[in-house]
Amino acid sequence: MMKKKIGISYTRTNFHFYWNWFEAADLGDDIELVELSFERNNQEEIETCDAFVLTGGIDIHPSIYGEDFRGTEKTEIARDLFEKKIFDYSQLHSLPLLAICRGMQLVNVLQGGKLIQDLGKMNDIHRKAETDKRHRLRVKENSLLQEVTDDQEGTINSAHHQAVDSDRLGKNLEVGAFGIEGDSVAESLEFADKSGKAFMLCVQWHPERMEDRQKNHFSINIKNRFLDEVRKSATPKLRVINPATEETIKVINEDTEKSILAKYQLLREGQSAWALVPVKERVECIRKFATSLEEEKEELGKTLTTEMGKPLQESFNELKGAKAKIQFFIDNSEKWLQEEWITKEGSTREKIVYEPLGVVANISAWNYPYLVAINVVIPALIGGNAVLYKPSEYTVLTGIHIRRMLHDSGIPEDCFELAIGRGQVGSLLLDLPLDGYFFTGSYRTGKFIAERISSKLVPCQLELGGKDPLYVMDDVDDIDQVASAVLEGVVYNNGQSCCAVERVYVHERVFDAFVASFGDQARRLVVGDPLDPNTQVGALSRKEQLDFLLDQVEDAIQKGATLLTGGKRLARRGYYIEPSVLINVNHGMKIMRDESFGPVIGIQRVKDDDEAASLMRDSEYGLTAAVYSKDYARAERVMRKMDTGTVYWNCCDRVSAALPWSGRRHSGLGVTLSYQGIRAFVQPKAFHIRG
Repeated sequence: MMKKKIGISYTRTNFHFYWNWFEAADLGDDIELVELSFERNNQEEIETCDAFVLTGGIDIHPSIYGEDFRGTEKTEIARDLFEKKIFDYSQLHSLPLLAICRGMQLVNVLQGGKLIQDLGKMNDIHRKAETDKRHRLRVKENSLLQEVTDDQEGTINSAHHQAVDSDRLGKNLEVGAFGIEGDSVAESLEFADKSGKAFMLCVQWHPERMEDRQKNHFSINIKNRFLDEVRKSATPKLRVINPATEETIKVINEDTEKSILAKYQLLREGQSAWALVPVKERVECIRKFATSLEEEKEELGKTLTTEMGKPLQESFNELKGAKAKIQFFIDNSEKWLQEEWITKEGSTREKIVYEPLGVVANISAWNYPYLVAINVVIPALIGGNAVLYKPSEYTVLTGIHIRRMLHDSGIPEDCFELAIGRGQVGSLLLDLPLDGYFFTGSYRTGKFIAERISSKLVPCQLELGGKDPLYVMDDVDDIDQVASAVLEGVVYNNGQSCCAVERVYVHERVFDAFVASFGDQARRLVVGDPLDPNTQVGALSRKEQLDFLLDQVEDAIQKGATLLTGGKRLARRGYYIEPSVLINVNHGMKIMRDESFGPVIGIQRVKDDDEAASLMRDSEYGLTAAVYSKDYARAERVMRKMDTGTVYWNCCDRVSAALPWSGRRHSGLGVTLSYQGIRAFVQPKAFHIRG
């Protein structure tokens, strides 16, 4: 049974009271507690919780509610901002919230209200140095507090000198109780209009440490009602699996139709302000993000390897490559986004201005989550857009890291958000009135997206799969070196690259020598734990891909191919397959026609360049094609015949930020990267200026 989780915000003072208030008998076998700590900044844990407790403690910094500091107590704005994330998350996902003392004050502030920074003479009622003060309160009739406590009056404890300003309540809040005996301080808050809202009760006292908390209705009833609400919550869950061990890494809350709509509305409201920020300032935020990738690379790399399965060094390589891509956008965006004067003289002057698309969706891939996201997210944000980013369900923890670092780097929270979940969450994005869709993934899903959104007439960029061919000519000098380079193109990233080598054609004069070297090197590859520095091939990211690849191998063998090496699943936990090499293959076999996306390869003998070019073109895909030869002119004649977005000479499986990345036919639509990829996220406006 999957336990419900209550996230309790950490406070340096008396945290144990909040934690111990929920006894073992209260939690039973179905609820557990999670410490949400601003000190550790473990905000990713917020995504795992089903309900929250905002605790008391240090004062809230007045800048949060737009006032100058006039008090004498300490504040900690890092805690204020961290707990804002908790509150915002609870509201986006309609999760139960109990706010105590400072927590109540924070809710009022976050809803746009104000605080009394010091109660002055009324401190005699609400605060005492050595122990909690005890005083009476009166409950508002028909309030949530009355429903919960079933009381109209009661005795409570308190220890605070700040308070909610009852004359300046936050939006949609109302007071549920006031003090008695000349005390007009608000003692509880709740939503005035509760329609569409989850349970939220805010109390100014400390129910968690009342002396009579086991019988006082203003403690025990509140706790029991809160636990009831936790148990009633039904947030859909996404289980993140480590493909190398098949163990659960974390269970994350999925988005719902309601939360997706709320996130869209948040982004729609925030985008217009972001568009007014100068490009140079937007670029500076991205520069800070790039710095974070370097500073946190150890944690980021381990997270990526653990949830995706690639060898750890390749995760570090991806982060390094991500930094290089970002640097291209940092260096070039201002140039390609500035207004262009076409005609400066004469009676009518003319210029082009580039404006953001608006709010765009990026439905991203799991195989290179940093590199693929950066192709879209970075130029989109620099271009003044807001981005609703759906990371793959297989690399959602990396997506959460990306969001955290972007926000910490200055990207407003209302300009970048995540859509977390499986395919049904992606489908929800297609129903939103977004201004552009940018997808990386399979041809089938890309085609579905294009058809679903076609009536919107908004940009749709699709970076889809490939069945990328490579041809080895008979004039290569070093067979072993070429075989090594081609093998890396096959198995790098566990073969899970859109531009991985998926078909190899070798001139008959060097075929036997090439196959002997290739097979020998493939047998020596170290397959195993991706966290082991010696591992060269890790685990596949998806369990179902194992059977798919094994079926390709078996189909080829049944149709006459020879298995040179591999062809079996490893006898260990995890989604492992041996690197597999087949020869005597032809285009009647699945392995030479259908995208593999794994460390398997078919090698076919050809008699000359014309046959090689013909076979290389025999595909529905058109992403990349490579030729190995010492003669560039000869290689170029073949490359010119390729109906692909990218061609390589003496290299493969490579992407450059300076060059356009595009596919043809089943490999996609549109362009990312290069200056064209910068302008893919803006739209031109023509100015005709007379006078």
